Amino acid sequence: VFMLRVIGCITREHDLRLIGLAACLCALACYTTLSLLAASQTIKSRSSWIWLGAAACVFGCGVWSLHFVAMLAFMPDLPIAYSVPKTVASFMVAMTGTILAFSAWRLSSDRLLGSVLGGTLLGLAVGFMHYCGIAAMRVPGRITFDKAYVVASIVVGVAFAILALARSANLSWLRRRFEVSGWLALSVCSVHFTGMAALSLDVGRVADKAEIGSGWLAITVGSVSLTILLVSLCATMMEQHLAGRTIQELKRMRMLGDISREVLIICRAGIVLEINAAGGRMFGAFPTLFVGREILELIAEPDRASVQQAIQLSSEQARCDEIKARTLTGKLVEVELSSNTIDYKGVPARVVMLRDLSDRKRDEARIRHLAHHDPLTDLPNRFLLQERLTHALATATETECATALLYLDLDRFKPVNDLLGHAGGDMLLVQVADRLRAELRSVDTLARVGGDEFVIVMSDVGQPEKAAHLASRIIEVLNRPFDIDGSYVEIGASIGIALYPGDGDCTDSLVHAADTALYRAKTERRGTFRFFERAMDEHLQARRALEQDLRHAADRDQLVLHYQPLVDCSTGEVDGFEALVRWNHPQRGFIAPGEFIPLAEETGAIMRIGEWVLNTACAAAKGWDKPCCIAVNVSPVQFRHSDLPEIVSAALARSGLPGHRLEIEITEGILMEDIRRAISVLSAIRAMGVRIALDDFGTGYSSLSYLRSFKFDKLQIDKSFINELGLSKDADMIVRTIIGLAHNLGMSIVAEGVETPQQLSMIREHMCDQVQGYLLGRPMQMDGSIRSITGRSQRMLLETLGNAA
Repeated sequence: VFMLRVIGCITREHDLRLIGLAACLCALACYTTLSLLAASQTIKSRSSWIWLGAAACVFGCGVWSLHFVAMLAFMPDLPIAYSVPKTVASFMVAMTGTILAFSAWRLSSDRLLGSVLGGTLLGLAVGFMHYCGIAAMRVPGRITFDKAYVVASIVVGVAFAILALARSANLSWLRRRFEVSGWLALSVCSVHFTGMAALSLDVGRVADKAEIGSGWLAITVGSVSLTILLVSLCATMMEQHLAGRTIQELKRMRMLGDISREVLIICRAGIVLEINAAGGRMFGAFPTLFVGREILELIAEPDRASVQQAIQLSSEQARCDEIKARTLTGKLVEVELSSNTIDYKGVPARVVMLRDLSDRKRDEARIRHLAHHDPLTDLPNRFLLQERLTHALATATETECATALLYLDLDRFKPVNDLLGHAGGDMLLVQVADRLRAELRSVDTLARVGGDEFVIVMSDVGQPEKAAHLASRIIEVLNRPFDIDGSYVEIGASIGIALYPGDGDCTDSLVHAADTALYRAKTERRGTFRFFERAMDEHLQARRALEQDLRHAADRDQLVLHYQPLVDCSTGEVDGFEALVRWNHPQRGFIAPGEFIPLAEETGAIMRIGEWVLNTACAAAKGWDKPCCIAVNVSPVQFRHSDLPEIVSAALARSGLPGHRLEIEITEGILMEDIRRAISVLSAIRAMGVRIALDDFGTGYSSLSYLRSFKFDKLQIDKSFINELGLSKDADMIVRTIIGLAHNLGMSIVAEGVETPQQLSMIREHMCDQVQGYLLGRPMQMDGSIRSITGRSQRMLLETLGNAA
């Protein structure tokens, strides 16, 4: 019955055209109001109250306009006027009540309580405005109300208003705005039309003087309606503009966030609002799946308290250096967290940045590993060896157990490296490291400390025999052939062993002792091991002191050249001299060449010494009073590592000695290393007119192939064969054969080491060209005159031959 009366009132007592206009006006006003309220929700600042006030004004004006348009549609056949004061009062009630209602709703901390309080005020404001507007009507008759309908209109209006505000928590969605607009429209319309159904009119009364006619009211309502439309249009355009800017900013922020490698999370009250693509990659799911979840679910349990404190809005900036994030699969990732407060969609929020430390941790671990390990074999290097050896010695001191240090050096590695190249040498070192690892215990340390040098630290060595047993096994396994890309090579190893605490009380002294033992092993016999002895160290110290002095011998004018004559066997004339270097040490006096020449070759000092000998010999020969030749020996080391043709050319140019007066002596070992390079170098030297002699002929390998590859000017028979003359038929046959071979190949021949008249007589019988030895002249210093030396040599030759006869 109630609904039928209301519907009957609308259909029979109203102009439906104006009712339609009023409905459109109501819908437009409600939607505009909600658009303005949505703008006020996205802005958390003082300007949000401006938007809230604008929304209240629009709604108040809209409700007032709706009321009077609908009133104009009521009883159109009767003359109706309106009281100005009461009409203005109805407008003020609508405006004031709406502002109070929206303010109460906005300020309430409890959402439900705010909705109830604001909805009640809003419903009452609409109801009072309606009945105040009816009270302003002046019609020819008396107006009465049905109290039940009056109460019903207020109750229904309040109910719909409460429902509308309860659903207005988030008006950013367009669908939600349309929905709430409908509830507000129902609240306003239910008050108006239910209230109109409560109205009864007794015709007969005349209007008062202070009245406004329906025409003027129509103009007023039209103006207000136009104002509402204009405000609605402007508000909508502004809201669309702001929404567009917001969307663009969000897109830009998301794009920048997705480009970033760091995980970016925007949260409010601990709830995730946004997460970038890097977050999806780290946590293992699409970013949208994390929206609405608690951020602490993404953090490992032990770190949640610190993260909770860091994301509080009260903290401007916060940082957690190293925490663990938890992925959806349960994997823990070490991250660095930083947090700050931002404005997100007009509301303060917290942005949390997670920087994945996995790569950094991995790189740091890699750097630490590279800093302490050899990059080729992945064995500990010197730095890590020092740490582990220090720890091993400390442990040995506490447990009173010995520690052994084995210093290992590969034998014949350099020739293999030269043969296979650096790549082959690297492969060999890797295989050596693998074999060594297989022989060690887990508590032992194997380190690579040089090109082909390794160190082994053996902990808990009860007896020296354990170290000896390990050294023997290592030598055995390294003597086995190595397969390097199909090429089988054989090397060996020499090992020096030192024991703690007997051979050294610290890391440096222990390493020094093992190195000293290694030197003894390589000196005495390669492919073996030696334990350290104190006498070794004394010998090594003396050798190193001698080595240091030898490096500066040439610069300190301690080197002296002696000259040994080369005598023509047939005439007794001196044809030339061989330059022999001597070292006059300031403390030790003259040191034999056999003692310092090998040391000079081993240390590289032979380079400087050899150049000095060549320059000094050429300069001396230039000043002789007889144009004899000068023979100079070239060490294999000097031949291998220097540009010998340039050195020879510079010596000749500096001294002015003709090239044909210089003779370069080499050994077969030079040809064995690299025959093509050797022939190229010798050919360049011969192009200067310099003679080339092959020294110590018969003691090397493949001598005949060398003679075929390069035509020497002279062969020198090694003194080991000369010493056997008259004592061995084989030696006599070898000497005769060498002399005949040299003559047949067009080379001169010289016999070295002739010390007895019998040797000299036999050499002459075999038609040897030249002879050299103590019998005819010892090495001596020269003063520039050699004619007296020639005379003495000739007399000595004749006397020797006469005695032999």
